[in-house]
Amino acid sequence: MSLNKILKNTAIASTAVLSAGAGALYLLHEIDSKQVIDRIKKHLGEDTTIITTWVEPMFQRVNVDGQNVWALVGGVTTVQDNAEAQYHFIASALTGALLDIQRI
Repeated sequence: MSLNKILKNTAIASTAVLSAGAGALYLLHEIDSKQVIDRIKKHLGEDTTIITTWVEPMFQRVNVDGQNVWALVGGVTTVQDNAEAQYHFIASALTGALLDIQRI
């Protein structure tokens, strides 16, 4: 096998591995986002109706209680007592744990 063929095969294999890794990270982000929304619903109360959600598409480095952490940042709109309420949240990108939630 020639050196060019080896390099070409290595480049193709590396690209495939990187693509698979990027796809896995995307799927994990989706799973984490859904888990975070479930945790917010539990935090606000099971009778709370969530009508819209948004989550930033990329993890962000944020300062929570003096510590820089990788986090998912987003918000939810709920119906509580027949009125809409909006919340912003920060959740750990590593564990999905809810780090902060504020009504705005």
